[in-house]
Amino acid sequence: MTTIEDTKTEAAVVAELADQAAENQRVSIAVGEVYLVRGAEGELRVVDTDAYAEHPRHKEAKRSVTDAKSFVEYVNRHGGPGSEVYAHTNTSKVVAVLDSHEGAERDPGWQKHRISLDLEHSKQWIAWKAADGKLFPQDEFADFIDDQWNDVIDPEPARMIDIARTFQAHTNVNFESAIREQSGDVNLSYIEDTKAKAGQKGNIEIPARIQIALRPYVGGPIYSIWASFRYRLRGGAVALGFKLERPELTLEAAFADIVTEIRDGRTDKKDGAETRIHDGIGAVPIFMGRPAA
Repeated sequence: MTTIEDTKTEAAVVAELADQAAENQRVSIAVGEVYLVRGAEGELRVVDTDAYAEHPRHKEAKRSVTDAKSFVEYVNRHGGPGSEVYAHTNTSKVVAVLDSHEGAERDPGWQKHRISLDLEHSKQWIAWKAADGKLFPQDEFADFIDDQWNDVIDPEPARMIDIARTFQAHTNVNFESAIREQSGDVNLSYIEDTKAKAGQKGNIEIPARIQIALRPYVGGPIYSIWASFRYRLRGGAVALGFKLERPELTLEAAFADIVTEIRDGRTDKKDGAETRIHDGIGAVPIFMGRPAA
């Protein structure tokens, strides 16, 4: 007859034998090496112990920055003989492959260490571009001009503020006609539609074009861009808007200047004094296009 004490003794023996067997099967491996292991069904699989090493065998990273200065600093910090940069105009994106091939008859690179410059549009550019080509009721257009007047350099900001406030003050009017003057400006004639000022007439003059100073990308240069005023009279109401003139050319110029900044560095000038903001990437080649995925 087997007692509980006998069962405990047998279990202890089995456990001890199992521990001894496991101890005999333990094999020390060198971390950071690759092993070929046969599975339970006889198949072979690769086991990479790189994750257990103090340092990886090679660099592998995908980083993203939003300004040229940070991009240059990262490339100069981690770059080497095989580093190369790709600039793609249509997507406004710059990518550095820091471990690419070092050249003919030299060591190839893994091409797994990369950093991309993902440019962000400024809030001013986003605001003007969102309104580009649209026609707004006069009160909404007046609010837009009231918010963005300080981006306008021609005509002078004071006139833009006056235009905005005039439209805000004349919401209860019927617009009757629009006359284009020799200067190209447009005179919008209206008649008051309130009991207090019934029949009183007036006009609001709007410029044919305005010149705006915008920074397309955060941290990048400021550019001048023209916009044409647009209007439409319908049933006594006026709809107003503007159309930016070739904004894509401004974006292309801004991107080209950023690529130049990456290559040569940046020096700002103010009040006759020059301040070096950052150096460029030196001899690292820049190719127009995109690296393979």
